[in-house]
Amino acid sequence: MRLFFTLLFLGLLVFQSRAGHLVGGEIYYECLGGSEYVITLKIYRDCNGVGAPFDNQASIAVYRSSNSTLLDLLTIDFTGKRDTLPFTQNIPCLVDTPDICIETTLYTDTFTIEVPLGGADVVYQRCCRPPNVINIDNVAQIGSTYHAFIPDSTVAPCNSSPYFNEVAPTVLCAGIYLELDYSVTDNDSDSIVYSFCRPYGGGSWNNPQPVPPQAPPFNGVPWASTYSNQHQITALPPLEIDSSTGIITGRPTQLGTYAFAVCAEEWRDGVLLSTNKRDFQLTTASCEVDAAAAIDSVLEECIGFEIQFFNLSTLGSDFWWDFGDSTTFDDTSSIMNPSYTYTDTGMYNIMLVSYGAVCTDTHLIEYRVQHKIEPFFEPPEPDCLDRHKYFIEPEGFYRSTTKIHWDFGDTILVSNSPETIGPIRFDSVGYHTISLSYEDLGCWKTYVDSVKVWPNPDVGLIDPPVTECAPLRTELRLDTTFAFKPHFYWFLDSAPVAAIERARFLLWDPGSYSINLRMITDSLCKDTVDKSYPNYITVVDTPISRFSMSTHVMEMYHPNFVVFDESENAETVLFSVDDDFLTSNRTHSFSLLDTGNYKITQIAIHDNLCRDSTNQFIRVEPQYLFFAPNSFTPNDDGINDQWLPSVFVHHDYKLEILDRWGRLVFQTLDTTYGWNGRKWNGGKPCPGGAYTYKAFVVDNLDKQWFYTGSLFLYR
Repeated sequence: MRLFFTLLFLGLLVFQSRAGHLVGGEIYYECLGGSEYVITLKIYRDCNGVGAPFDNQASIAVYRSSNSTLLDLLTIDFTGKRDTLPFTQNIPCLVDTPDICIETTLYTDTFTIEVPLGGADVVYQRCCRPPNVINIDNVAQIGSTYHAFIPDSTVAPCNSSPYFNEVAPTVLCAGIYLELDYSVTDNDSDSIVYSFCRPYGGGSWNNPQPVPPQAPPFNGVPWASTYSNQHQITALPPLEIDSSTGIITGRPTQLGTYAFAVCAEEWRDGVLLSTNKRDFQLTTASCEVDAAAAIDSVLEECIGFEIQFFNLSTLGSDFWWDFGDSTTFDDTSSIMNPSYTYTDTGMYNIMLVSYGAVCTDTHLIEYRVQHKIEPFFEPPEPDCLDRHKYFIEPEGFYRSTTKIHWDFGDTILVSNSPETIGPIRFDSVGYHTISLSYEDLGCWKTYVDSVKVWPNPDVGLIDPPVTECAPLRTELRLDTTFAFKPHFYWFLDSAPVAAIERARFLLWDPGSYSINLRMITDSLCKDTVDKSYPNYITVVDTPISRFSMSTHVMEMYHPNFVVFDESENAETVLFSVDDDFLTSNRTHSFSLLDTGNYKITQIAIHDNLCRDSTNQFIRVEPQYLFFAPNSFTPNDDGINDQWLPSVFVHHDYKLEILDRWGRLVFQTLDTTYGWNGRKWNGGKPCPGGAYTYKAFVVDNLDKQWFYTGSLFLYR
């Protein structure tokens, strides 16, 4: 009975509509020298379709990478040449060949590209992907972007990007482990790192080939639920890519068309130069397979003459083994997973035949039979860093001719006999890898294990050394490692201070002080740790700020003060008034121009820059030059018959009184001469009502003052 499996091919299913779609592509470049580059765009399409033919021209944009500005728009004509990908995958006992056709063409030409500082991006975009791609959401409006980066000459002069060597076969059968070659060639022999990556979108139904193509950054395709960069198609085991070789292995399991991309990164001296991303679809279809033989080729070497073989065939009802031993005719078997004992060492050709209902499939491997060697050692028990001495004995299976190699990381020892090695010491704590290798008759086998070195407990000060002015206040803290139930003892010089994890100090006397520590633990290793920190605390001398004032209160007309320095141990003194610098003199006279309270501050500075400060407060009392009553009653009753303002501290004075119409009714230069309510103090009485006064005063500092206001005359 024939078995049916899912077929995986790179390309597109032939849809009922027979519509043609692009199935993938890549873009890469070669530097010819100077600024000359060959740009190559490789495009794949379904040749069974009638739509979406190869474009007559490909429009490729070159952008400045630093700010995505367009540098150039390159046009490459379609030559008309196209190639059909061969149906080359070796599918054993394939009964029917699926109707698959994928064709490819190259758009390639030479251009002069002046690569700016920061590099250049080369971009091509085209729509569209087939509508039945199952691992992309809303695929109908999503096309493809092919991108290459050219580094500038300061990073990699005249760099050429990698390009993929092979196009994967158009047909692969699911249910059988696949192996795809996604390796690249790099003309500069740079290091290549392979990985699965997200395809880019680009273009749309309304604008299938954007001119110019969009500048970076590009949007990745939106993965449908359960899909990701590492799981782009449904497979069990999942597809995996070897980051060093680009070989992809795994087994697809679910029907469907998948977007699929692999990135080949080009590295030089730790710098990523460029990435070639091949975007090429994978689709499952049905194919009819009858038999498939497979031997597990991962056979352990150097295990002696009895070999166990494992059958990994996925198809076939009967099997036949030939173990390649020409010394006998009894080197065959028909069981599933046989074992065979050889009589001598050597290279043998092993064959497995899988029998199907219609055809058979054969798998061949080569295997070298070698003498058995089996290195082994028992790692010693862990010990402490300060006292460990490890002795190790080689064990396992070896012969008298076996050469023994020990590798302790920084030490390699070679012996021709199974001697005990030791004492072995390590300079650090933790696990240390030890490798034991046996070499015999061209065979080399290695056993690796590790030994552990326990750390000794330790203690140290967290805070840095302290240098401060007296009085010094500080707190010192401890950092402990691998200390179990620690007890601490502090000493200032030799005097005990505290038995706690943190110690506080208040020191008045200048000088240097040493800190000594003792930690006692219940740890397995060293239980007492002593540490000494000479001259860890330094107390430097501090001055005493003190000063006196000639007075603390003065009136506003004589606001003069004197400060007198009385500080001790001060190299410099600074005086300020309300935090504004006043003087650095030790005795200083000064005046204040306004009334109010003032703070006088002295800062005393030692020659070691320690300082002290003190404050005093002084006051300038306000005094008034002019005061005027607001009314008077000139009725000759001897009470309030005259309007006379009070004037203080003056040497010039003038007073004017005006009626409501602004006419002058009284004037005087005498501060003792007031108005009696008559015009010019001798005329007829002025009527009752409001009047305006104006007074001009010059004080004893020759400052001019002007006062005006209203007064009321009552009759």
